[in-house]
Amino acid sequence: MESQRIAGRYEVLRAIGRGGMGVVWLCRDDVLGRQVAVKQIGGLPGEPEVETARAMREARAAAALNHPAAVAAYDVVDHEGRPYLVMEYVEGRTLSELVAAEGPLPPRRVADIGAQLAGALAAAHQRGLVHRDVKAGNVLIDATGRPKISDFGIARHVGDEQLTQTGMVSGTPAYLSPELARGGDPDPASDVWALGATLYLAAEGQPPYEPRANSLALLSDIATTPPRPMVRTTGPLADVVLSMMDRDPAARPDMQTVGQRLGVIAASQDDADAAAAAAAAAAGPATRIMPAAVPAPAEPPPAEPPPAEPPLAGPPLAGPPPAEPPDRRRRLLVPLLAALLLLAVIGAVYALTRPGEGGTPGRTPSATGSSSPRPTTQKTSAPSTSSTSSSSSSSTSSTPSTSTSSSSSSSTSQTSSTTSTPPPPASSDAAVAQFVRSYFHDVTRDRDTTWQQLTPKMQEAAGGRDGYEGFWSTIDSVSVDELKADAKKGRADVTLTYTRTDGTTSTEQHRLEIVRDGDRYLIDADHRL
Repeated sequence: MESQRIAGRYEVLRAIGRGGMGVVWLCRDDVLGRQVAVKQIGGLPGEPEVETARAMREARAAAALNHPAAVAAYDVVDHEGRPYLVMEYVEGRTLSELVAAEGPLPPRRVADIGAQLAGALAAAHQRGLVHRDVKAGNVLIDATGRPKISDFGIARHVGDEQLTQTGMVSGTPAYLSPELARGGDPDPASDVWALGATLYLAAEGQPPYEPRANSLALLSDIATTPPRPMVRTTGPLADVVLSMMDRDPAARPDMQTVGQRLGVIAASQDDADAAAAAAAAAAGPATRIMPAAVPAPAEPPPAEPPPAEPPLAGPPLAGPPPAEPPDRRRRLLVPLLAALLLLAVIGAVYALTRPGEGGTPGRTPSATGSSSPRPTTQKTSAPSTSSTSSSSSSSTSSTPSTSTSSSSSSSTSQTSSTTSTPPPPASSDAAVAQFVRSYFHDVTRDRDTTWQQLTPKMQEAAGGRDGYEGFWSTIDSVSVDELKADAKKGRADVTLTYTRTDGTTSTEQHRLEIVRDGDRYLIDADHRL
């Protein structure tokens, strides 16, 4: 088409690419003296006039979209009975070309690109437009690094019939959502998936599905299997991208929420600070991870056995004043040690002879998961509750024993607890983190399971099953933005973003106390930070 004019105004200079519906031409606008991109839309061979007219209407609707992260559509013109879309010309390269040249991009840069694109697509969705072909090849990066989504030429209003008559849904197979791969209709959720696949490519350097020479085989993979795991990308960005690629369209966040989450990550000072920035930037009323969270207590001091008697008044064991001679120090130290030894003997005799203590030491809670007596049962269950547990071989609710063997066992247990620390459980930070992520993944999908992952104490704090259901029924989805697990301390600090059923979102930080129950973990307490 070189050396021609489109609609008597746009001089064709050269072909610069191919869009979803045909060749894109670089043209010169004779009226305004600027370069523009012009693309034919509709006008397929044998297409009836009604379809061409619909293509014109949808193109004009796309032209009404005005967003800095979308290639501007200036006009729709008729040339030789076919519609052409006149668009902004962006000099730069596509996101796919950028990744091919530079490899995977840093997480904050990916988040920044995604946040801007999500803003443009959210604006389109608010107008009832679905892009239908979001992909890395349709993301242009200009000379300043700003991304722009292009090729709105196949966008259509939600609910309209397909504009194409080729027997295939418009779009690129590698970026189609599972529902589109199965023959469903495009909607905003399918654009969310496609943008997630685009960001996956930018972050990982490869597409979410193994490329196939046969497009039908690729569509079958997308329709039936999950995407490849993200191996280079972790943390908040991975959580957002994977939530966008949830196989259930209803579980995906909307495009506006996607933009907000990615914007928080992009604004963080570095990738490690992304979750902290997300918590600080959260807006809207606060929600609770559990219906009865309480403020986090101060960091407890290391546990020490309580003294059998009130502390002695007198000089500390660290030594007397420096001016005292060594002889006097020795004379003072000997009676003092003798007094302490006498107190220890009195304490041991008292522990052996006091009645009705049930064989457990005083206030020395533990989350190690040791077998008998099990500290997690003592920590999480009131006597009336633990007596009904089928998994405990002994509990604090057992009938006190006055037998010599029971008292001896109690004495041995108490003496041991004052002199040594129990061995740590077969646990790890990674295992605790996996449990917490699994809990929040399942809590909006299978609360029968997650309810059983709370200790009786936590179930009571949640207001019982009714209170638990009452809170979580208002939450559409929850994402783990940041997670720091400490298996040794039996806790996990987590930053969560809630999306409610009314569409509002909020971000909170919580500290969870985690205990062992045999070979599984349970949530024992929840503190809002």
